[in-house]
Amino acid sequence: MSNRTQLDRELASLRSLIIEMAGRVDEQFADAMNALLNVDTDLADTVIERDDAIDELEMQIDDQCERILALHAPVAVDLRMLIMAVKINTDFERIGDHCRNLSRNTEYLVEWPGLIEETHIPEMADMSRCMLREVEVAFLDQDRLKARKVIARDLQVNRMHADNFSMLVNMSKSDGERAEVVAHLLTASKGLERISDHAKNVAKSIVFMIEGNDIRHSGLRSES
Repeated sequence: MSNRTQLDRELASLRSLIIEMAGRVDEQFADAMNALLNVDTDLADTVIERDDAIDELEMQIDDQCERILALHAPVAVDLRMLIMAVKINTDFERIGDHCRNLSRNTEYLVEWPGLIEETHIPEMADMSRCMLREVEVAFLDQDRLKARKVIARDLQVNRMHADNFSMLVNMSKSDGERAEVVAHLLTASKGLERISDHAKNVAKSIVFMIEGNDIRHSGLRSES
């Protein structure tokens, strides 16, 4: 077997692992938000328990990247794929962490049914989930245009989080009894904002993988 053929097989295996990671994280996100929105503490516990499997898969992907580097010393497009795989893996694992943390907020909403509906958290969840699903498709199809659309959507999530912040701070000031649950809703809102950031980062990695164009911190690059 030629070295090129073996490298292609190793890269295909890496790609499959990343797709598996994306699928698991997407499931975690869906369940975490269902737990939060429906105040389902049993489902929340399930999400928390499954986080270890995400961490184990992260390490497996890292090991595969190290193996490819050690055995094949890839260059050009292959090296770019490997570098971005490490970054994408980290972003997906961080999304998994935020899903676990979102679930931990569920128990604090039990005594306040319906309160979450007064915020933009349900809309943020829908938008963030849409970004996550689209970035999965962009990776599968190597679709740089879809990846760029994901990047643009992040601004909408940021605006909703800013609105949540103002709304919840005012709610806490006007009703001290809600102070604790408001703190957890703020945490949930920030978690969703961070999930969208990580989805955006994955999208930027996909653009770099396809185009060889690093669009991170583009403002800094234009000034240099």
